[in-house]
Amino acid sequence: MTSRAIWIALFASLAINVFALGAFIGVRLTEARVATPEAPPARVRNPLMEAVRALPPEAQAAWRAHNRDFMRAAGPELRESRRLTREALRGLGAEPFDAAVALAALERARDAERQGRGAMDRRLVEFAAGLPPEDRRAFAEALARGADRGGRPRGGAERPGP
Repeated sequence: MTSRAIWIALFASLAINVFALGAFIGVRLTEARVATPEAPPARVRNPLMEAVRALPPEAQAAWRAHNRDFMRAAGPELRESRRLTREALRGLGAEPFDAAVALAALERARDAERQGRGAMDRRLVEFAAGLPPEDRRAFAEALARGADRGGRPRGGAERPGP
């Protein structure tokens, strides 16, 4: 190897090492300056399903079996209440704006939602009535914990407010 080739290899090695050292120091300095934001507190997406998971496997299976029938019967009403709510809220931007029509549409949506929630409440009570006392207590506590964390104690998809 010639003296010139050695100098070129030495210079290339020095440049690579300086580059690597600079990248390493840059990453460390950037990590030190940029504070990672704290993760938002975990929120239970569906407190009802968390409560069902707190039950023994046979009670979970019973819930799932009866829930299919319930959703076949009540599902269309629940979807209709959500559709009515969406339409009522979109109607707020209609021209010409009619406050009485908007209020009536929201009232219909609220009535449909109330019926759906009532059906889910009856479903919860009927299911809880069939549980042994210790399972019913665990189910109730899990539902209450979900409600305390900002979720609804029922099976709906509504998100908590600010």
